[in-house]
Amino acid sequence: MVGNADKRQHILDVATRLAGTDGLRGLSVRSVAAAAGVGATTLRAYFPSQALLYRAVAERVVSYALSNDRIQEASLAPAERLYASLRQFLPGAADPQSALVVWFELLTLALGPDASAEVLEMVRSGHEESALITSRWFSLLAADGCTLSSTPEVLADRFLALVDGLHLRLLFDRDEKGLDRAENTLRWFAEQSLTSPGEHAAATESP
Repeated sequence: MVGNADKRQHILDVATRLAGTDGLRGLSVRSVAAAAGVGATTLRAYFPSQALLYRAVAERVVSYALSNDRIQEASLAPAERLYASLRQFLPGAADPQSALVVWFELLTLALGPDASAEVLEMVRSGHEESALITSRWFSLLAADGCTLSSTPEVLADRFLALVDGLHLRLLFDRDEKGLDRAENTLRWFAEQSLTSPGEHAAATESP
């Protein structure tokens, strides 16, 4: 007999797969229930609203997409550990446009003329999960003795604002040099994040 936790996991697995293959517009209680082989009533027992289903999918996608492996590599310099982790938010070099299209689709569905409250909840949930994970990375570096230029929460918030701007720029700057510039900006941010306020001020005032 399948337990409640296993059935919820199965439904979430199916919903995540549908979001990746059919896009967000095709993600609904009815479509997920049909693909998962359960009734809509059963699905609502685990996800009482479509907004909650979207939220769970967003959190799943973000947590699965972001690896903690690089931030834990003590053999690397702290700034390199941080950069390698933050780099996961940028499109891949092999297929940069697919990641940008997904990002733009999310914002269009959430904020465009046909905006959906459910998709807006998904975007918000994905942002919150990203902030939580990024904040943990900064906290881990601080626990390892690194000096942060601000609190982990503030740095995570600044980073997400930065990466949104980089995504927007990459929509119009689609060549390899554009991705190189985005990566260099992330390296700069990683270095600045691990500079104490006093050191930063001294570096700025140097001739």
